[in-house]
Amino acid sequence: MIDILIADDHPLITEGLRSFLRSREDFCIAGTAANAAQTMTMIQEIPATVLLLDVNLPDGNGVDLCSRIRKAAPDLRILGLSNYSERSVILRMLNNGASGYLLKSAPMEELEKAIQVVAAGGIYFGEGVQQVITGLAADALTAIPPITRREKEVLQWLAQGLSSPQIGEKIFISAVTVDSHRRSLMQKLKVNNTVSLLNKAREWGLI
Repeated sequence: MIDILIADDHPLITEGLRSFLRSREDFCIAGTAANAAQTMTMIQEIPATVLLLDVNLPDGNGVDLCSRIRKAAPDLRILGLSNYSERSVILRMLNNGASGYLLKSAPMEELEKAIQVVAAGGIYFGEGVQQVITGLAADALTAIPPITRREKEVLQWLAQGLSSPQIGEKIFISAVTVDSHRRSLMQKLKVNNTVSLLNKAREWGLI
């Protein structure tokens, strides 16, 4: 029996998932949540194997929430559900600990297969998702280097076009320290200028 949690703010989606999954003998709906706060409470109070996580929730996005869930419930397998098929979103979900990604337009039979694969410890990409990430280097999904919280902050501000002194003012560090983080990021992403750094960061879903 696979215990499943559902986090989605659309009642029709949640009820449709609940109805279909309940009709399968090896699935059990252990709990549902309609926002990020409820989801965090649910995963800590209800033991389960798989979480079906909507990428967009009213009080937070599933991409960032995925990382918090991974820390709070490391054994819970996360399957991202979304209408969005942007490669950067998919990569960010995986980089934050998701075990799979499925478009909401996928047939229910594919959802059933995805849950089984993820519950067994595998990684699952829906057919629509596979088309999006085709052409990505085979090792890109596992080659994303670890980025520190501060480096991620610097990266986000660089993406908005701020200079080192401006970024320093925003996050209360010196411009010299900002430049140090920038160099570290370029080394990790194996590029030699800021433009290439931002392009690579977008490609890998870091921004």
